[in-house]
Amino acid sequence: MKKTEQPFGHAGPVLDFLLTIATILSLIATAIMIIEGLSRYILNTSYFWAEEMVRFMMVWSFSLTIGIAGFKKLHIRTELLVQKFPRAVQRLCWILSCATGITFALVLIYSSIPQIVRYFDMGIVSESNLELPMWLLYLSMPIAGLGLLWYYLSALRYAWSVGDPFMPETEDFSTSPDSDRTRTSTNPLL
Repeated sequence: MKKTEQPFGHAGPVLDFLLTIATILSLIATAIMIIEGLSRYILNTSYFWAEEMVRFMMVWSFSLTIGIAGFKKLHIRTELLVQKFPRAVQRLCWILSCATGITFALVLIYSSIPQIVRYFDMGIVSESNLELPMWLLYLSMPIAGLGLLWYYLSALRYAWSVGDPFMPETEDFSTSPDSDRTRTSTNPLL
């Protein structure tokens, strides 16, 4: 495989580290939800901190992984119309899609920073007894925007120089009867 034909989607060690952190946050949030559910059912007791901790952890987990999802080809892709176009028009569609994603990421970053500064300056905290600083929760928004920006800039570079940055690597257009069985065995959701 030539250098220009390498598949797009290698996130690198930084994003793999962020994925690990997000996974740990999700697992801890899940454990807290299970403990809270069992406590309510068995002990008839609820913990005041559980709901808020789960909410904070899930928001951060999502925010850390939104850019990684693109690199791992997990963003939603609609391609029915684009596949019918000639290759040059397809490339233009990929570039426009990347430019739209970059614009969204920049707006997300730009609009969230004043909100974080305002929450920090005003000392706004959560409504529970934990009184967690709300700027800490909203700090996840520009981080999500940076992840998206990194992904869409990489996708734009790939679309400009190589080809479709959104195509899954394991896509199989085979029409043989065994192709459905192969796709189903590699993807248990099919």
